[in-house]
Amino acid sequence: MKRTLGVVLAVVALGVPGTLTAVAAGSPLQIAGVTASADDGNVPANTLDNDLGTRWSAEGDGVWIQYDLGTAQTVGSVSLAWHKGDTRKNTFDIKLSSDGTSWKTALAGKVSSGTTLAPQNYDFADASARYVRVVGHGNTGNDWTSITEAAVLGADGNGGTCAYPADVLDLENWYIGLPIGADEKPKNVEQPELATYSIDPWFTATPDCEAVQFRAAVNGVTTSGSSYPRSELREMKGSSKASWSSTSGTHTMTIDQAITAQPKEKPDVVAGQIHGGDDDVSVFRLEGKKLYVTKGDTSDHKLVDDNYVLGTRFQAKFEVSGGKIKAYYNGVLQTTISDSFTGGYFKAGAYTQANCEKSSPCSSSNYGEVKIYALNVTHSG
Repeated sequence: MKRTLGVVLAVVALGVPGTLTAVAAGSPLQIAGVTASADDGNVPANTLDNDLGTRWSAEGDGVWIQYDLGTAQTVGSVSLAWHKGDTRKNTFDIKLSSDGTSWKTALAGKVSSGTTLAPQNYDFADASARYVRVVGHGNTGNDWTSITEAAVLGADGNGGTCAYPADVLDLENWYIGLPIGADEKPKNVEQPELATYSIDPWFTATPDCEAVQFRAAVNGVTTSGSSYPRSELREMKGSSKASWSSTSGTHTMTIDQAITAQPKEKPDVVAGQIHGGDDDVSVFRLEGKKLYVTKGDTSDHKLVDDNYVLGTRFQAKFEVSGGKIKAYYNGVLQTTISDSFTGGYFKAGAYTQANCEKSSPCSSSNYGEVKIYALNVTHSG
C-alpha cells in the first residue's frame, strides 16, 4: 500500500468524525506499507485510510505498528491520532531503522495528551530511516494500544525543543527535591512551577532533548532525615503526596535510565526507589560496578549486574501488588520481595550515597548523576 498526503490531517474543534482540517507540520512522506505485531481485527491499514472512525488495535506491553517508507528518508516527526485520545493517555516509543533489524530509539516513554481525538505531532532529532515503528505500552485505562490515524513527516531542521525537563518527561504527578537550599531544607519544586523549572546542572534536559539529567554533589543540601544529597522526583497524586498500600491494587514504575557519574571514594548511587511511610522498601543501587536491588537495609539483596559500565542505559521496573514487590532489570524478573506496607510512593532520579565526610573532594565537582530517558507510573485496582 502507498499513501501520499499533501497535509497532516486533524479533527476540527468539535471532533466530528470524518470532518478534517489541515494543521501545520513538516512535509508528509510517502508510506509504502504498514505491518504490526498483532491486531484484534482492527488492522494496521486502518491508520492510513483518512478516517478517524477506524483504528488499529492490539493488546499488551510492547505491541507495535511499523511503517515502511520504501527507501531511506530523513524523518523529523510522527503524527498520531489515538482511539479515545480525549479521555486517556497512551505511553509509547518511536523507533527508527534503515534495515528493519537494527533499531534506534527516537522517542522513549512518550505520553499522549489525553485531551484530544485529533492527530498530535511528536518531534525528534532529524534522522535517516526507512522503517518507523511505534511501540505501545498501554494507556491509562488498560494495556491496549489503538491508533486511528498516522503520518510520518520529513525533516524539519531541528532536533526537538526542550527548555525544561517537563518537555522531556511527563512530570504532572511529581515534585523534584534538589540538593540546594538552606541547611536541612533543600529546595522542592512542585506543580505548576515544575512545568517550567530547570536548574543546571542539578535538574535539566540534556542538549539532545532525549533525557533529563539529575545530579547531586557530595556537598549538597540534605533533608533532616538523611545524610546524603539528592536530585530526585517524589510521586504525587495531583496536589497531594501519593500514598498507596502494597496490599491493595497494582502499582508499577518503569524507568529507562543510565547512571552516568559516581562520587569518589564511596561510589554509591541510588536510581529508583519504592518508599514506605517511614523508609525506603526497595531500590536500585549501584555500588562501584555492582548494581543491586535492595531489600530494606540489605543493600546487596539481589545482584542484577556485576560489571555495570557508567552511561549504559537500562530499564528498572518495580511492580507492587498483593503484598509483594517484583523487581525487573531490562525486562527480566530478578527478585520477588514480600512486604506489606502503607504510605507507599515511588521516587526516581539521583540519590547520591556519599557526603563530604565520606568522599573527597568536598565540592560540586564530585557527584552522583543519573539520566532518565523515560519514566512511567501506573496504578490500577
